[in-house]
Amino acid sequence: MRLMIFIDYNNFNHIISHIQRERGQDRVLDKYKLHNFVMRYLSNNEQYKNKQLTHIRTYLYTGEYTPALFKKIKDVMRTSENSQDKEFYQDLLYKAEKRQEGQKKLFERVSNYPFFEVRKKPLQFTPGKGIYQKGIDVQLAVDLVTNAYLNNYDIAVLFSGDIDLLESIRTIKNLGKNIIIFSHYHDIGQDMVRESDLFVDFQKIRDEQLDEFTHIFQRK
Repeated sequence: MRLMIFIDYNNFNHIISHIQRERGQDRVLDKYKLHNFVMRYLSNNEQYKNKQLTHIRTYLYTGEYTPALFKKIKDVMRTSENSQDKEFYQDLLYKAEKRQEGQKKLFERVSNYPFFEVRKKPLQFTPGKGIYQKGIDVQLAVDLVTNAYLNNYDIAVLFSGDIDLLESIRTIKNLGKNIIIFSHYHDIGQDMVRESDLFVDFQKIRDEQLDEFTHIFQRK
């Protein structure tokens, strides 16, 4: 059976954060090893253990720090008349620029991963909301459904509990595809759990299983 993996990176980071708090562990995600973990996990599942599983591709969805984003923050900071607001936007800009540096390294690293693709949407900014993602869930939903219609996979493995994906999940099920969701019970609605063919709660994943696709970060 052919499987595709779809990762909402922001949502997945929330999952890792829950694990860190619950277990007192600083874990770093190794994205390259994730598909191997998925394959092994499913191979031990009663429904799939006698099936030949093939990984087709992994898609990772994330917002991108762009020059247009920084310009918007600078424009608001320049026109603000309140000194506290100026300091707030200056700090926001500094943190965003630092995160962009890390993001560039991430994009460069994963560009060498085979059968791995990053789907990016420009991050947005408004004074009332700050920096936020827009269009990620739509792109993920489109890819889920399009690849199902094109019969590019038999199993969709979703790392997200976003309720906005509910209708796309129902659509691909109607096309005869399996949907497996990896998430954390704090980050997923019950409708998503009910619609999935298999829900894997990360709270119940053992440490030795986490070690297959993460490593504990040792602080100096």
